[in-house]
Amino acid sequence: MEREFKWQIADPSDFDRIAQSDTVKPLVQSTGTTEMEAIYYDTFDGQIAKARGGLRLRREDGECVVCLKLSPQEGFDGAFKAREEYECYAPDVRSGMLNLPSVGAPQEFCDEILKSDLVELGRTIFTRRTFLLAFQGCTCELAFDTGKITHRGRVRPICEMELELKSGNEDDFNTLALDLQKKFSLQPEPLTKLMRMLKL
Repeated sequence: MEREFKWQIADPSDFDRIAQSDTVKPLVQSTGTTEMEAIYYDTFDGQIAKARGGLRLRREDGECVVCLKLSPQEGFDGAFKAREEYECYAPDVRSGMLNLPSVGAPQEFCDEILKSDLVELGRTIFTRRTFLLAFQGCTCELAFDTGKITHRGRVRPICEMELELKSGNEDDFNTLALDLQKKFSLQPEPLTKLMRMLKL
């Protein structure tokens, strides 16, 4: 289960201010930067959308990862998301769908999707800066994303911050997220990248 908070950021210059703050800097265990490009898919009749899910093939510094997300839950004024998440390394989306049941994805759902042709919905291209944080009883990843969403020739910028729980206590994770939201007056981002793509 993926658990994360997502916020809108007005300007990329705010990233450094947050990362170097007294709230975040003492918690940092490691940092990284990853170039990402994701292609989102659904069946012609929108079976994945009807399940309130998302399917993508994402290239992360040249490696291909197929990811299926299902059953979203929301809270904390729209900033919080919890979803079933299944992913595996695969060269293309259909190969990934064949392998996802081995990592826990619903076999019947994957089989139904594979019976249909998959169509591309759109793409995201962005740079992700990551900071692995240790806070009380949890470990989480703070990520800053800058780039763009494309759909049917239309383009929308990406400038956002995410905090994702990697391990440990969920209450501590929620506490840190809400502290960040309050301290930096963060605006919740209720829409996923896929949802914003489909609104273009």
